[in-house]
Amino acid sequence: MGEGRSQRPPLDRVDFMRPIDFTARVRALAARLASDGVVAYLGTRQASLHYLCGTFMPWRGAVIVTADGGCEVAYWAMDSERIKAEGCPHPVFEFQGSGLIDLIAKRLAARGADRGRIGLDLAHPGAAQIAPGMLTAGEYLELKTALTQAELGNGVRLIDDLMLIKSPAEIERLRRAAIVADKGFHAGLRAVRAGVTENHVAGVVEAKIRDHGSTWAWSVTGGTEVGAGERTSFYRGVTQQSTDRPIRNNEFVVIDLHPLIDLYMSDLSIPIFYGTPSAAQQRAIDCWEETVEALLDALKPGRAVRDCVATAVATFGNSDIGRQFGLPLFGHGLGTCARTRPFMNASSDDVLAPGMVIALGTHFYQPGVAGMRLEYPVLITLTGMEALAPTPPKVQLIS
Repeated sequence: MGEGRSQRPPLDRVDFMRPIDFTARVRALAARLASDGVVAYLGTRQASLHYLCGTFMPWRGAVIVTADGGCEVAYWAMDSERIKAEGCPHPVFEFQGSGLIDLIAKRLAARGADRGRIGLDLAHPGAAQIAPGMLTAGEYLELKTALTQAELGNGVRLIDDLMLIKSPAEIERLRRAAIVADKGFHAGLRAVRAGVTENHVAGVVEAKIRDHGSTWAWSVTGGTEVGAGERTSFYRGVTQQSTDRPIRNNEFVVIDLHPLIDLYMSDLSIPIFYGTPSAAQQRAIDCWEETVEALLDALKPGRAVRDCVATAVATFGNSDIGRQFGLPLFGHGLGTCARTRPFMNASSDDVLAPGMVIALGTHFYQPGVAGMRLEYPVLITLTGMEALAPTPPKVQLIS
């Protein structure tokens, strides 16, 4: 390029993105604690650690925020030097063995926050799965014994309300993660052919997203998922960890990938059909695509999540196969975790608002016939939604 002409920042350069003010996040959470009469929040979820500390923290630990604005980290000694070197902005106190709860109790006492109401990462009401890092039953019992003057309660909403609406810096990371996911998906799409194994396709996808800056893949379901044929269509079958099964002609393929860019996660899965669909398979495709379109159209700011879900369920209900094989689960939030609000199901009490980022889901699993999954990152805008991935959410046909 000529001198003086600007270049677009490469996808793998995190330093081109606007910085995140972690001190401001702590201040906002502390203000919420003070407003609610809570003396401290104890965050053990990976989502909370990443949101408040800004460095990758896969091991057991906790971030302690007090109503007076204090913030400290209790973290496993075998990884603590790395998180300090890689930018954790708060004081880090180390524990070894099973000493996390003892260290937490001591740090709360040192800050005068060992009595009164304390919010813990206990549960997401209405969520189908447990977010990584929720406090265990054993840890809760230890805390209850150690903090005899404290009133322990579920504090998930204290921080989740702050994480729900994304800042411009967060949207920038989520947008980039979605683009990286799209590149990985298309690398996998190009690799799909008869005789190639699911594992091979997964490896191609992983290489592509790593080459474009992803530093981790959501590992709960085995990292990058690839399933083919009958493995896509288990009844209610939302998991396809990749195997050595070869892909064959005239069958569905699921690719579901989850790159991480600067601690912000994407989630992308668009169905693939390799070959020519039968009449029954085409009927399933039509049912699925109609439901996806209705769900996308339903996403408007100010609309209750449960109403969007009702629209999608009703659209599945337009056909007998949709009623029988479409799932009433339509996605989840995205951020520093994929187990986060808004949960797109009928029990959600969230209302869509500009700045929410959702991995929109649409699931259809008809055993022996068709298996299709949508995981599609979208941003709620002032007027509707913006797709963060360039590829449209339609079945990708490979002849």
